[in-house]
Amino acid sequence: MRFLRRHRYTLGFLAVLAICSMLVQWQFQRNQSAHVRMREDFILLYQRGHVKPSERLYQLLIQSLPDLSEKSLLDDFQRTAMLVDTNKPQADSLIWKYHVSLRNEINHRADKRVVQLLEKSSE
Repeated sequence: MRFLRRHRYTLGFLAVLAICSMLVQWQFQRNQSAHVRMREDFILLYQRGHVKPSERLYQLLIQSLPDLSEKSLLDDFQRTAMLVDTNKPQADSLIWKYHVSLRNEINHRADKRVVQLLEKSSE
């Protein structure tokens, strides 16, 4: 009991820190699952022929591309690659357009990484 009284502020701080860490992790997982759900809703609506709602989700997905993690980009890229013919342009397909946008974003990030690595290696 004396230990708890002596270190109550330290223990309280550690408890608050642990709770905050768990909340941050929970929020990160929640945001990740929200993106996956939006992507799957977009695909489902587009495949069922609901063009207007799928166009809205497409715009939201395109706007969120710069903020996505590498893992999310690659997951989306693989998911859309299963649905479109990657060798044949399909300019009228929103899924194909999203797939091309994902590929461009991945290439853009890779180019930036190569430049950083070259600068780092030259130092």
